[in-house]
Amino acid sequence: MAREKIQSYFRTGWLAACTVSAVVVLTLTHIPQAALPRLFQDNMADKAEHVLAYGLIALLFLLSLRRSSPLVVPIAGLLMLAGIGIVDEVTQPLVHRYASVGDYLADLIGIGAACVIFLVKRWLVFHTAAS
Repeated sequence: MAREKIQSYFRTGWLAACTVSAVVVLTLTHIPQAALPRLFQDNMADKAEHVLAYGLIALLFLLSLRRSSPLVVPIAGLLMLAGIGIVDEVTQPLVHRYASVGDYLADLIGIGAACVIFLVKRWLVFHTAAS
């Protein structure tokens, strides 16, 4: 029954890609700072990485949604992703990395950008089909 419910709300391939990308990102953000190449220790590059990583996860999540999914499903999923961003930052000191409000804000910017891209794409597809 749960599997049928999931399949009624999500495209499982896209959802699997979203899950794998989230696991990869969380793994990479928990590698100790000293083990990272200097290129990835630059503060501005770090923010861009957060925007891209969380934007990708959010976009894959949004692509996994079926049109018949109730509005509460994408809202809950995106809020959950924002919560994962908090957990990501809060747990980084456990591996000798720094928790950063700036990194979390970059995560939120990535999530927001993915939402905008997704909504613009959906709007364009709808208006192109209507023409």
